[in-house]
Amino acid sequence: MTFEEWLIYGTDWRLQAAGGLVVLVGLALVLIRFFGWATALKIMTAVGAVFAALAYGRRERQAGWEDAHAKGERDAQGALDQAGRARADADRRNAEPGRLRDNDGYRRD
Repeated sequence: MTFEEWLIYGTDWRLQAAGGLVVLVGLALVLIRFFGWATALKIMTAVGAVFAALAYGRRERQAGWEDAHAKGERDAQGALDQAGRARADADRRNAEPGRLRDNDGYRRD
């Protein structure tokens, strides 16, 4: 897993959102200092909407990532189970000494 994947998928979206809120509060304080309350409120409304959309996107990406991992685990376990059943069936067939010389359809000369 690369650093980028770890940052996006390994860190919980709530923690990412909390870090973003800290940055937004700092930005709000700077904007209030330089432009006043009214202008800062207008700017922060737009920035806050963008931030909320990004936080929602991160949440959905992480949910999709977790679903994909869960599906991969289920598929891998299903393949392992199927291989185990096939191996058990082959062992059961080969354990009968009377079937040792059965024709399996392949010609061996």
